[in-house]
Amino acid sequence: MPTPEGPVRETPTLLVVEDDRLLRWSLHEKLTAAGWEVIEAASGFAALEAAARRSIVLALVAVSLPDLDGAALAVQLASEHPECRIILMASAERPEAVAPRPGGWPVLEKPFDLDEIVRWAGPTGPRSG
Repeated sequence: MPTPEGPVRETPTLLVVEDDRLLRWSLHEKLTAAGWEVIEAASGFAALEAAARRSIVLALVAVSLPDLDGAALAVQLASEHPECRIILMASAERPEAVAPRPGGWPVLEKPFDLDEIVRWAGPTGPRSG
C-alpha cells in the first residue's frame, strides 16, 4: 500500500531454522543489519508454521534439528515456496550431514564466518537446484 512517502517496498524475508540459540541470534543480527527481514525457528515444525504465514525468499536450514531432518524440511519448504532459495547448514564433524542432498541445495559447513552467510544470502548467492 502506498504511503505519503511513496510505495512501500517489501523487505525480502529470510527464514533461519537453527536449534542453537546463539547461532540463530547471530544470524538474525547479521542478516538484519544486511537489510533482510529475518524470522527465526528453533525446530522444523516451528519453521513450517512460520513459513505458512509469510512469503519466504530464502531459508537457511540446519540439517540437524530436534524434530525433523533439515533436508526433509527443505524439501517441504521448497514445495510450498517454489520461489524460495535454500541453503543447508551442517556440522563438518558429521560427514553424513554435508553429503549431497536431494534438491542440490548448497551446504555451508559449520562453523562458518557470518560475513560468508551475508554473501551467500545476497542477490547473487547460490540458487537452489
